Amino acid sequence: MLEKLKFDADINEYKSKQTMKNILFLLVILAFGCHQKPLPKTDDKSKKLQSETKHHPDYHWSEYNRNLNSLITLEPDTTFVQLDDYLPAEKYEQIFGYGMSVTRKKKDVLEVSGLTQIPLSIIGYKVNGDDTDYAIPVRKSPKKPVHFTFSPQGKTYKTVQLVGDINAWNPANTPMQLQNGQWIADLNLVPGRYAYQVVLDGKWQLDPNNQDSIENGMGGWNSLLVVEGPQIDSLPILKTKDYSDTQILLEAQQADNVLALWQNQRLFAEKQSDGSFVLPLPKIHSPKHRSFIRVWAYNKYGISNDILIPLENGKVISDAQQLTRFDKATNDIYFVFVDRFSDGRQDNDEPLSDPEVAPRADFHGGDLAGVIQKLRDGYFNDLGFTAIWLSPIVQNPKGAFGLYDKKGIKSKFSAFHGYWPISFSKIDDRFGTEAELKELVRLAHKKGINIYLDFVANHVHELHPVYQANKDKGWATNLYLPDGTLNTEKWDEHRLTTWFDVFLPTLNLEKQEVTEMLSDSALYWLKTYDIDGFRHDATKHIPKIFWRTLTKKVRKYEQKRGEPVFQIGETYGTPELINSYLGTGMLDGQFDFNVYDALLSSICREDVGFEAVQQRLSQSFDYYGQHNLMGYMTGNQDKPRFMAMATGDVKFDEDAKYAGWSRNIQKKTDAGYKKLAMMHAILQTIPGIPVSYYGDEIGLTGGNDPDN
Repeated sequence: MLEKLKFDADINEYKSKQTMKNILFLLVILAFGCHQKPLPKTDDKSKKLQSETKHHPDYHWSEYNRNLNSLITLEPDTTFVQLDDYLPAEKYEQIFGYGMSVTRKKKDVLEVSGLTQIPLSIIGYKVNGDDTDYAIPVRKSPKKPVHFTFSPQGKTYKTVQLVGDINAWNPANTPMQLQNGQWIADLNLVPGRYAYQVVLDGKWQLDPNNQDSIENGMGGWNSLLVVEGPQIDSLPILKTKDYSDTQILLEAQQADNVLALWQNQRLFAEKQSDGSFVLPLPKIHSPKHRSFIRVWAYNKYGISNDILIPLENGKVISDAQQLTRFDKATNDIYFVFVDRFSDGRQDNDEPLSDPEVAPRADFHGGDLAGVIQKLRDGYFNDLGFTAIWLSPIVQNPKGAFGLYDKKGIKSKFSAFHGYWPISFSKIDDRFGTEAELKELVRLAHKKGINIYLDFVANHVHELHPVYQANKDKGWATNLYLPDGTLNTEKWDEHRLTTWFDVFLPTLNLEKQEVTEMLSDSALYWLKTYDIDGFRHDATKHIPKIFWRTLTKKVRKYEQKRGEPVFQIGETYGTPELINSYLGTGMLDGQFDFNVYDALLSSICREDVGFEAVQQRLSQSFDYYGQHNLMGYMTGNQDKPRFMAMATGDVKFDEDAKYAGWSRNIQKKTDAGYKKLAMMHAILQTIPGIPVSYYGDEIGLTGGNDPDN
C-alpha cells in the first residue's frame, strides 16, 4: 500500500491544483456571529473589507482562540446561528457584522441576513474581559433559484414528486404542485449537476421531458439537471509564492482582495501593484506550539480555493517532519474490524456455535490482543498509518438476533460487529480487558498512532439495562408510527426516530437527560483510556442537540488534556445534509460516500470515465473546503469488498449481500490489484483523510456484510 502523502505543509500551492485546475475549491462548514457595519463602495477595490476592522498589533492566544471558527455559508434569505457552538452565550460582549444584518434573536441564537454586495465577509465579536476582536468568516450563499417544471404530456397524475441528489433521494422531501396544467417545484440549489427522477403516482422513472441523462453507477441511468454557476476562469486562484520569518507573499490571480485569519483573529494583507498581496506574520503574544493561518481570495464572481498555513511557535512550518499525530490533517486511518482482524488470545474466543447462525455471521475470535501484537510487529507503522479506528468494543449480547431470509438462505446473527450495545462503558469480554485497551493505547501513542473508538449513540440492544429501566419513561422513540406500521429502516422519511431493527431501540436524544447521560459515557472513554477521538455511527439519525452537547464536553476536556480530540461521523446523503453536522461546535469531518461511489464506478467499470469523480470532488470541495477533514475510504462493513467489484466477481447491478450468502466470492486478478492500487493512490493524494478498511491493503474480497 502507498504511504500517505502528507498535506503540503511548506505552504506552497497545494499540489491538487495542478491536477484539478478546473475545480473550484471553497471552504465551507459552520460558524456564527449586533449591529451592521457598512461596506465600502463596491467599486473601491483598494479598501474592501481589510480597512473595516481595527488592526491589533498583538495576537493573543486564549481559550477563545483555540478552535478555529469555521466558515459559515449563509442561506439565501436568513441564517440562524447557534451562538453556543462557539462560546457560552454570556461570554459575548459585542457582535457586529460587515455588510450584513446581524441580530441576536435569543440569548443563544443569532439571525444573519443581507450579505449581497461581496461574496466573503466576517462577523466580528468581543468577549467579556478581552479587548481582542475575534472574527468568524462568512460567505454569501452560492444557491440559485430553480423553477422546475414537469409537463404531464396530456396524462393525469394524482401526485408528482421529484427525487434525486437534491433531496437525498427521498421523494417526500420535494412534492410538486399542479398549476395551470404543469407540475412545479421551486428550489434553491448550489450550482452543479444533479441526477434525478420523477415519481409519478408512486412510480419512479426518468423524466420524459428531459433528454439529458447521467449514469447511476449501477448499470442504469438518471435524468440530469444542470444548475449553471460562475465560469471557473472568472474565479480567483490563490497561491503562496514565498515567505520569510516575518511575512508571506500571496499570488492571487483575478482577486479584488483577500481575507486572512490567524486562528480567529484578522490579519491584514497589503495589495501590491502586480496584484499580489503581502501578508505580515502575526506577532503572537505568548506563542503556542501550533496555530494556523487561513486565507481566501475573492472577486465579484466568487471566492477562491482556501490556503491553510501551519505555524510552530509563530513560524511557518516548511518541513512535514514537524507535523505530529496531533495535527488532524495528517490522519491516515486504518479501520480495524476487531472480531475479524487478528486473534491474539484463544482463551476469550466464544462463538455462539448456534445451528441457526451461519459461521460467517458468528464470532471469529479477533480481539484487542491481536491488535496489540500487530502494533508490536510494526504492521501499522510499516504501512504509514497514523491512526487506528476500532469497531465497537462495548459489551454486546451473547445470543442470536435478527434474520437473513432470502431465496431459501436463512441465518440469524451474533453480535460479532459490536453495534448492539448492552453497556456504555464495559468492554466486551470476547474482545479483551480494560488492561489490554490501556496497553493498546499506550503502545499506539509510543509509535505515533492515534486510537479512535467507534461510538454507537443512535441505539442500544433491547437487553441494555438502561433501556430496560427507562423504556416506559420516553427514553426511546416509538417502534410504531401513528398509522400502526413499524418504524424500522425508515432511513430518510423518519431518520431521527426510526429503529434499525425491532430489537434495537433508538434512543430519544431530544430528551436532555438521555443526551447528558450518553455524552458523559463518551467522555468516560476519553478520560479512562486516553483515546484520541471517535468514529460516530449513524450520525444523521441523531439530533444535533446531542452532537452539540458532546462536542462542548469534548472541547472542555481538550483544554484540560492539552491535546486535540478528533470526531468523524457517518452519514449517507446529500453534501448539504452531511455538511450540516460539520463545523465549530459539531464534528470535524464525515465520510464522503458520494466520492466513494463515484470512484468505485470509475475505477472498476470499463464503461465509466472519471468525469463523475471530478464532479463529485468539485462538489465536495465546494461544500467542505479544500483543506477538509472528510474521510475518503476504500470500503467498509456496509459495502462489498473493493476487490470483488474490481474483478467483476460481484456485479454493480446485483444484490451484493445475497451474492455473499449464495456463492463463494474469492476471485483475485492482476487487474483487480491494479485497480485497488489506484483507489489507494487517489485517496492518499486528494485533500481529506484516507481511510483503509482492514484487508484492503492486501486485496481481501467478498460480498456485502457479513461476507466482507
